Amino acid sequence: MVIKRVSFLFIALFMVGCQGNVKPSSQGVVAEAIVPPVTAPTKPTVTDTKVSEKITVEQKPALTAEEIVTQRLIVQGDIALEEQRLLTPVDDNANLYFQVVLGRDPGNYQAIQGIAAIVDRYTQWAWQAAQNRDYQKAARNVDFARSVNPEDPVITEMTTRIQDLKDRRRAAAAAPRKEPVSQREALMPKIGRFILPKTLFSLPEEEIITEIQPIIDEVAKTQQSLAIYWPNDKEARLIYQIINSRVTEFRVRAMIFHRADYKVDLVSE
Repeated sequence: MVIKRVSFLFIALFMVGCQGNVKPSSQGVVAEAIVPPVTAPTKPTVTDTKVSEKITVEQKPALTAEEIVTQRLIVQGDIALEEQRLLTPVDDNANLYFQVVLGRDPGNYQAIQGIAAIVDRYTQWAWQAAQNRDYQKAARNVDFARSVNPEDPVITEMTTRIQDLKDRRRAAAAAPRKEPVSQREALMPKIGRFILPKTLFSLPEEEIITEIQPIIDEVAKTQQSLAIYWPNDKEARLIYQIINSRVTEFRVRAMIFHRADYKVDLVSE
């Protein structure tokens, strides 16, 4: 059995070696299979929309050294304005900072607004002082505002407003003062006072006499003089003539006041 197995193995090896030396014939071509190299399977590509989107961020250019200084001055001005350091101290006040900014950048919006805020503050203080009748203090505050920006129209407007207030107060002080009348006294009818209708002389003659008759009766009884308060002089004289013509015992005396009170008072001399 051992000899047979060795013989068989030797024959097999001999057959393999012979095949390697045999050239293929044109009639029997053995096609050699081409096997592609095996590669690892690739994972499917998943496109992340958030990642794939191109987010363009507008980057602001860096501030220049001069712009940095300007911004710092504006911040200092805002702080001084909030703390009401408007014109003082001399080297640390809102007006100084904003004016320096305008010197560096004449069209700077923040500095222009800061100057306007200072003017508004001083003009408001001026108005408050004027309402309290402290006109000297009001004038000083207006001058302070004018020193900040003399061309601001708010200053002219406030100056006119304060002057109008002063003029009204002077006129009120010069006008004659009426004695205060309590509400109760105003409602109580005064003895010897007769209120006539404003349209007295548009009434028929009989009704005119009816309205005036109580005055005639009282004058005849007390023999007092009259004080006629009527805006129209001709109508006032006509009232007197009617009363005087119907009081036959004596001549009635009267004074006429051209006031629209439409009343007749009996007065004692």
